[in-house]
Amino acid sequence: MSTSEPEHETHNTQAVKDLSDSQVRQYLRKFYYISNDISLDKEWGDLFTEDGVYIMGNKKAKGPEAIRKLRKKLFEDIPSRDHSPIKIFSHGNHDDDTELMILGTVGWTYHAGHGHEGDWAAHVKLHKGEDGMVRCAYYQIICVSILFLVKRGGWKIKKREEKGEGRPLVMDRC
Repeated sequence: MSTSEPEHETHNTQAVKDLSDSQVRQYLRKFYYISNDISLDKEWGDLFTEDGVYIMGNKKAKGPEAIRKLRKKLFEDIPSRDHSPIKIFSHGNHDDDTELMILGTVGWTYHAGHGHEGDWAAHVKLHKGEDGMVRCAYYQIICVSILFLVKRGGWKIKKREEKGEGRPLVMDRC
């Protein structure tokens, strides 16, 4: 590990240590550091390629500016987040850390002061540009929360179609 890598080292980026590519390790440390800081909107968009895609639930943005706008909207109701990657799996051969599956936890706090914690996963595709920089080309957060109601005879999954919305109930914020 180079001496420049720990620049963004926090408790929530320990999972990256198992990746073989030092540029990817450094990028992911920076990614989650910036992800958790509401004041770093410009830097957040800069982490993505010009045609980068960011998906969370039914929300999708393409390109750094649209991704910045979506992030700003996501932080409106939740001013504080703390993402903690727990395990990172690399797709393909052992030396290629550009397509990843990441499992983690997140804690978030609402303006009123109460908070929650949850699990998340992300499918990530990174791109190494000709300039040597690593950027995110695709980031999809997989975060599902299903409301279970007790009913005679067992559990029932409450779906949005029961409310007339026609889709399963999914968590839109991680």
